[in-house]
Amino acid sequence: MKRFWGLAAIISLIFVLAGCGGKDGFTVFIIDNQGNPSTISEQLQTNLQKKLGEEPKVEIITSAMYDVQKIMVEYAAGEHDIFILPENDMKQYGQNGSNIPLDDVFDVKKYERGVFEGSILVEEGKGDDGSDMKKETRLYGIPLESMQMFKDVNYAPSNLFATIPLSAANSEESKKVLKALTE
Repeated sequence: MKRFWGLAAIISLIFVLAGCGGKDGFTVFIIDNQGNPSTISEQLQTNLQKKLGEEPKVEIITSAMYDVQKIMVEYAAGEHDIFILPENDMKQYGQNGSNIPLDDVFDVKKYERGVFEGSILVEEGKGDDGSDMKKETRLYGIPLESMQMFKDVNYAPSNLFATIPLSAANSEESKKVLKALTE
């Protein structure tokens, strides 16, 4: 529990230091512990931009090497609107309250692998443990193997999931882009 609060404090501090402004466009960050996603970034970006039209301007950012600290830094920086990362990492950040629930837009039964107990911010009052967070079983991630756009570029490993971080500039726009990736 101490580790969670320490991580939460570091992430919060970086959010505060990073501020809210200065970001142009829409970014998708991809990191894979079993392959190199940089080989598909250009084609994926082109395909997604065609599907979305001119706005938002999409940028696919990949990490050629898997590194747990890299994921933490990218989450903390708050610069990306969608994260695509290994299942265990996605679940860890979701359990710590770093991902937005997706079950208001996506069919929970279709994406059962992305359903797990995670922490969400309590809007009014306090959670069960007296904090501002409460645990809820929700859909937090969409498996890449179920996403048509990744199938089209022959990169849909079963270990990767797409999720939306709390720091996304516009969660509704992020859900719209995530939906486009699945269709």
